Amino acid sequence: MALGARSRPQQTERDSPPTGAEQLEALGVLPPRPLLNQPAGDGTSAFAELRLQKPAVPVLAAVLLILALVAAVPILYYMFYALLALVVITFFWTRTLLQNVVVHRVLRNKWCVVGDSVQEDFVMRNDGRLPALWLEVRDESTVPHYHPGVVETLGGLDEKRWTSRAVCRRRGLFRLGPLRVLTGDPFGIFQGSITYNTETNFVVYPPLLEVPGLPLPWGTAAGNSRSSLRTLHVTTDASGIRDYAPGDSLHRIHWLSSARSGQLRSKEFDFEPSGNLWVVLDLDASVHYGDDEESTEEYAVKLAAALIHRAIRENKAVGLVAYGAEQVVIPPAKGARHLWRLMEQLALTAANGRVPLSRVMADVNTTLGKGLSVVVITPSTDTGWLNSLVLVRQRAAAPSVILLDGASFGGPTSAQGLATQLGAAGLVAHVVQRGQEFRTITVEKKEWEQQRRGAAPLPSGSVRPA
Repeated sequence: MALGARSRPQQTERDSPPTGAEQLEALGVLPPRPLLNQPAGDGTSAFAELRLQKPAVPVLAAVLLILALVAAVPILYYMFYALLALVVITFFWTRTLLQNVVVHRVLRNKWCVVGDSVQEDFVMRNDGRLPALWLEVRDESTVPHYHPGVVETLGGLDEKRWTSRAVCRRRGLFRLGPLRVLTGDPFGIFQGSITYNTETNFVVYPPLLEVPGLPLPWGTAAGNSRSSLRTLHVTTDASGIRDYAPGDSLHRIHWLSSARSGQLRSKEFDFEPSGNLWVVLDLDASVHYGDDEESTEEYAVKLAAALIHRAIRENKAVGLVAYGAEQVVIPPAKGARHLWRLMEQLALTAANGRVPLSRVMADVNTTLGKGLSVVVITPSTDTGWLNSLVLVRQRAAAPSVILLDGASFGGPTSAQGLATQLGAAGLVAHVVQRGQEFRTITVEKKEWEQQRRGAAPLPSGSVRPA
């Protein structure tokens, strides 16, 4: 009696718009196998247990037997025989149900984004001839607001099917299972339980969002062959051609110009526009306020996801700094695979850190590099980290700050004063309050179908209010 979870193939023809999870698949962002398919427990073990619920019944039968032997009254023997038969029949009835009742579950999708649904199909079957007058299915999944358990009756050689679904409103890594099936005899003397120990990890990723009025900062390296900051390394942006110098690699030689002039000519490179974008996410637990979806933590993750997705969609390299319970520093990179890596990290991120933003900025200041953009997302109104931000600007970078107004989330201090101070220091600051409009990015059906067939690059998408 094994409990398995397997995914069904996606339909290629559909009339409804694609879900957020399908949009990520359309972007070529495939789930990381190790995270999604790693079982949290034994995937095949199941065991049954039979317990006596009413011990007074066999005790009463023993008392009647003793009285019948002492008093030699026939009716006492009859009562003893009736109770003994009842105990034996209910015991074998319950044991037969434990041997013949089977529950299977089929998971439609092993991941989704916030706003999509987790959905499972259940099949409960009785392979014996004795009916189950009551069957209770209890599921211990940790997905919020998801309760697939039912109470049913099941006849002999019968089966029942049902579908359970729930909208995922919270990002994170959750567990589906284990599952328990309770049953028993009509008199409640014995109760049996079947426990399926299969556990499947289920990931809920942040949605693809746009934030109206939130500009994407660019670094100070102009790029597109206009930069005055040269690089000795080969980049994707060639700014000009010069004479060959000893030590130039073959990758730098411009063969067409060399053929025309009869002399070796080398390409000269510069930084790309805003070469890299670093997103610094403040996860210090002491500065976050609010509960569940209406909290500074969730707003910070949404803002980080929006910036990351927009930058990668515009072919920029993005890195992430998030000091929570674990200190995460993901170097900048491009492409759909990197987008998924960052989305995975944001899905698991929690504001449970103990490192203040000032120390975070001091630790990563030398890591950030030059000629890039740095976006700090924080609800902190402490000015201790401003000096580190000034040092970032001195390294030919373009720092900006997204301040979450803690007062609108129930915190003690407003961020407006700090925003004014940042503006006076020449730093770009944007204040986000509770109730900020987020627009979910949608992909047109035609473009989505092209993405599924691998015939189009990362789409720009359209937006709708979340």
